[in-house]
Amino acid sequence: MSVGAAAARARADVVRAALDGARDELVRLSREIHAHPELNFEERHAATALSAALERWGFAVERGVGGVETAFRATATGSGPGPTVAFLAEYDALPGIGHGCGHNLIAMSAVGAGIGAKAALRDLPGRIQVIGTPAEEGGGGKLRLLEAGVFADVDVALSSHPGSHLTLIPTRVEPGTSWSLAMIGFRYAFHGRSAHAAMNPQDGINALNGVLRLFSGIDTLRQHLREDVRIHGVITDGGTVPNVVPEFAAANFMLRSRDREYLREVVEKVRRVAEGAALETGARLEVIPYYPFPTPAGTHGMYENVRPNAVLARLARANADLADLRVDEPPGGPRSGGASTDFGNVSQVIPAGSVSFAISERPIPGHSTAVAAAATSDLAHANALGVAATLALTACDLLADPALLAEARADFASRATTTEVKP
Repeated sequence: MSVGAAAARARADVVRAALDGARDELVRLSREIHAHPELNFEERHAATALSAALERWGFAVERGVGGVETAFRATATGSGPGPTVAFLAEYDALPGIGHGCGHNLIAMSAVGAGIGAKAALRDLPGRIQVIGTPAEEGGGGKLRLLEAGVFADVDVALSSHPGSHLTLIPTRVEPGTSWSLAMIGFRYAFHGRSAHAAMNPQDGINALNGVLRLFSGIDTLRQHLREDVRIHGVITDGGTVPNVVPEFAAANFMLRSRDREYLREVVEKVRRVAEGAALETGARLEVIPYYPFPTPAGTHGMYENVRPNAVLARLARANADLADLRVDEPPGGPRSGGASTDFGNVSQVIPAGSVSFAISERPIPGHSTAVAAAATSDLAHANALGVAATLALTACDLLADPALLAEARADFASRATTTEVKP
């Protein structure tokens, strides 16, 4: 065994021992967050529990970082100056479903990774951080933290996400590949004029017809858009009773694409469809930025597509073996869709990597009650602990070997061009 391999094995033993000691507390944290689901920017219970746990484990904790009440940053310092590797925690829930995206497990893995890496810091330079990033589900919490400079001193960001029945760490990352869809959303509100629908409908302007024409126009538009585009919406307002012409109607839409430049074209096409619906019905159109939520300064960004990093992926894949985390082979065939995450915005600024891990023995749909149920299973917690060890060891590699960090930065720079869709 080489000196480097022996050192890596020794670090793995230290990290795994630390996680074994923290296992019960980490599982309790996951279950506690799961039992108290909180929506965007309201995650006070989760942020308090997580930051208090990190303090108990010897981290220096800053609360409310970036001007976001439910964000935090926990820092541990190594043996001397060096790079900073951050583990990103998410802990917000979905309306009406609870933790149907398993963010309680992301929080558990990030805190666990911090605890594991901290145990090995005595012989390593640099810093590790656990950054609590609220409001991933449409709120754009990471966008606010980026704007506030919370990531200014971070060299690499690592995170995770529960998937379905597979644990995936793809190491073949061709140029132009994206690991998510860029996303932005708008509220299309139509203002009409009410009237009695039976006695004098001719005096009314039906705002609901504007919304219906919008849906119809978008369906017509789909055949002229790239295969990676996703447009999906819901009617939030459409009138109250059928015998009154609706004077107000509105729909919320998310628009997604593999790259932000083409997404901007899609946004403009949908805007023209909405304007046409307003012209056809006589209603007045109001387009309101909605996803991610505009910042207090009024900025309305978008969720960027995730920029992959092959170097970080290879490190994580190798460390998964040391962590005894079983990794599955990626399914074959083209991938036409994908989720969206504000982790993508971080990945467009600094090298970033994430592990998707199994929480179920069988396929289950995302954003569902099935995920919420699986997110507290023994399998989910066992894999979250394995992910924590994998991320901790990856951070240790980056702190121990400056050449690896240089390679990750070079890979990051090589993927700076606009993402293309791979067939």
